[in-house]
Parts: sequence; structure tokens; C-alpha cells
Amino acid sequence: MQKLPRQLPPEKIIGPMQSDRRPQLIWDLPLRLWHWALVVCLAGSWITAEAGFDWTTTHFYFGYSALALVLFRLAWALLGTFHSRYATFLASPKQVLAYLRRAKDAEPSAGHNPLGGWASVVIVVLIGLQASTGLFISDDIFYAGPYNTVVSSSTADWLAGWHHRLFTLIQITVLMHVLAVSWYTWGKKEGLIQAMLHGKKTLQVRGAEETVNEHRGLRALLLLALAAAVVAIVVYVAPLPDYENY
Repeated sequence: MQKLPRQLPPEKIIGPMQSDRRPQLIWDLPLRLWHWALVVCLAGSWITAEAGFDWTTTHFYFGYSALALVLFRLAWALLGTFHSRYATFLASPKQVLAYLRRAKDAEPSAGHNPLGGWASVVIVVLIGLQASTGLFISDDIFYAGPYNTVVSSSTADWLAGWHHRLFTLIQITVLMHVLAVSWYTWGKKEGLIQAMLHGKKTLQVRGAEETVNEHRGLRALLLLALAAAVVAIVVYVAPLPDYENY
């Protein structure tokens, strides 16, 4: 397998004497659609959770969709375009600390900066864990996750507690993400929100910096279909036996 070139750290981004400043495609279309679809799932999960029993089934479907999107993102982290791959932007703790010390004056990164890269992973992990716990819990009245009966009631209660705590952590993390993006967009004029709409950033980088020249749409569709199929099998096709029968 060809070794991926790593994204240049911010200090390698250089001035106009060495490179032209021009828009470059950074975020591919599948990643941008994934991002906004996940926003819809999180908002829908929150609204339907607060709306009462009539929306519980819809709440479950938002959770299943979020789980499929998490699986897709993990696959896209291996098979997507350059800046979608975790291998190109996950920094060491030392690099993260160094970035934090100069974040205010740091030049823009092409993809994720060292802190933003880890933040994106944390959000995906939290959503995956939170959606997974929902498979095992029940409201004790009308609705239950597809695997509620394979665990004891005490385990289901424990998972339900974590289901709610993890969503609180997701809310905090998303709020921090929104505040950080707002600061980079309007405080540092980096246009991160616009970049997640059209995919482009205007940067001065070395010629060796890799930009995205394709979206790999067919590959993305196949991976999304596979992720959805995995969730469908887990939820509908392969229910486990009742806990009480063991």
C-alpha cells in the first residue's frame, strides 16, 4: 500500500514569495454531505427525545442513521480522499500542545489543525458509543431497543444512564466545536463554515501539499450502503436470544 504523505503542519505554510494564494479543494463532497447529515441526525435525536412518546420510533431511526454514518466515517478515514483520512491529520500530543501555545497566531492548516483533528475523532467516537447504548435500553412502557432483552434489567438501566450522559458529553463537545469554528471563521477569517459548504480553502502552501482532485463518489455510495446494511442486519436481521433463556 502506498504510504500517505502527511499534511504539512501549520508552520510549513508559507508566504507569497514562495507560493500563490488560491482556492484549493480540501473537503470532498461525500465528507461534506456526511457532516451535514450527522448534524441533522443529532438535531433530530435531540428534538425527538424531548418531544415525548409519539416520537420515540423516529428517535430510534435517527439513532440507527447516526450509527450508520459513524461506520461510514470510519471507513472513509481509510478509503477517502487525502484530507478525509485520519492518518493525514492526527497529531502527537506534543504537536497538539505546541499548536495550542501559538493557536492565536498560527497560519491556517490545509485540513484539520492538530487540535481540530482530535476533536473530530472524539465527536465520532462519542456518537458511536451513544448510539450503540441505545440498542439496549427501554422506556419501560412502550419502546425498547432491539437488544434490550439480551441484557439484565440492571445492565439496561446502567446503559440507559450512559446513553443520557454520553449525549450530554456530545452536546458539550458540539458546543465547543461550534465556538471554535466561529472563532476561526470570524476571528481569524479562515472561512471554515464556507469550506464545509463548497469544500475549498484559500491557502498558501508548498507545492508538495496534496490537494483533492476527485470526490470518489461511487466508492462513497458503496461504503454508505455497506454501513447501512451492517446497521440493518444488527437491528433487524440478527436479533439475539432473550437473556432469560440463558
